[in-house]
Amino acid sequence: MKESPPKVITIPAKPEVASRQAVQRQLRVAAYCRVSTDDEEQLTSYEAQQNYYTDKIMTNREWTMAGIFADEGITGTSARKRPEFLKMIRLCKQKKIDIVLTKSISRFARNTVDCLNYIRALRELGIAVIFEKENINTLTESSEFLITLFSGFAQAESESLSANIQLGIRMAMKEGKVNFHY
Repeated sequence: MKESPPKVITIPAKPEVASRQAVQRQLRVAAYCRVSTDDEEQLTSYEAQQNYYTDKIMTNREWTMAGIFADEGITGTSARKRPEFLKMIRLCKQKKIDIVLTKSISRFARNTVDCLNYIRALRELGIAVIFEKENINTLTESSEFLITLFSGFAQAESESLSANIQLGIRMAMKEGKVNFHY
């Protein structure tokens, strides 16, 4: 009696399984924090933001820490004056960050043009910026309109605050009171 060769069953590969495995790599998530003054209250907020984002990123199994970038006591009206922000943008351009978390649009930028330019550049790279206060993810369709609106408000608030401070200084000087910061 002749033995018949073993029956071989061929199972075709399923491309969706391979793609699902590729997607399961951890996203590299960074956070950007900023406070605009060195006041004690602001410094507490600064530390709280850093702690909050460190905890948030580290406890999410789908994420890995790409860094906490924080500018302390620096204005949000010009990105050029924020070294940690610029460092974060450089790492994004080097494809070392997938998502940027930040408290609000006003923490990210108080200049509408800067805000939109950086968000558009990051979107072209496929990098999402998530603004928690406004609940906006920049990779969604409606985000640009909302960001334009909110960043315009943030810029106007900054300009108004600056004008109020300048007026207060001028009024104090007229009264012979001069504040020196040392």
